[in-house]
Amino acid sequence: MVQPNTRRVATTAGILALVLVGATISPATASDPAADERSDDSWYAWADDAADEVEATDWEALSAADGCELVDLTIAEVVDPVANAAVGAPEDLAVTVVEREEICSTSSAALRTASVRASGCSTTSGPGTLCISRSGNYVSTSFQYNGSSTISAYLRLYKIGSTSGCPTGTVLATSSTQSYSNGTRRSLSVYSPSSGAYSSHVWRHVGLGHYTDWGAACGNF
Repeated sequence: MVQPNTRRVATTAGILALVLVGATISPATASDPAADERSDDSWYAWADDAADEVEATDWEALSAADGCELVDLTIAEVVDPVANAAVGAPEDLAVTVVEREEICSTSSAALRTASVRASGCSTTSGPGTLCISRSGNYVSTSFQYNGSSTISAYLRLYKIGSTSGCPTGTVLATSSTQSYSNGTRRSLSVYSPSSGAYSSHVWRHVGLGHYTDWGAACGNF
């Protein structure tokens, strides 16, 4: 079995968009103040909880449960001073985001298994399967490409008001643009403890810096 390549990197805003929305829209309680009332220590503790959950997750086992082999795992600490300031967080706050690359079976049985495990899956152009799910405080999306050619695409997670029509909304996270061949599955996970409706869209590169929306999946968590 191929050992997955695990990378831990620090990055500034760019390939990964605002991921602090989950904290901003979490229901406020006496012990969990609204975002603009949080102390710096509260924000840092929130980010530490996210990092701890990533480290405690067996990503290889999650892939295996869907009949896939994990070949690459990237754990990025994203620092976006502008986004942080917009929600009242410390400018140097780092938020953990996870990207996975897997090789999966393209058999109908394996695809059904993955669909059952996820809260919402849909068939995309290509063909392919796009899913969205929640595990703990993380919302994840995955896209498995089952076509014969090679394509380039990226994933984007959104917080939305309603799953009706599976629209885009407030951006939670955006993956890097990567190539897909038959059986490639890539996943994006972001810490978002608030409940509500979420959507995922896969954007395929069509040339000259342009992308087209190839499909969407939605879920209420």
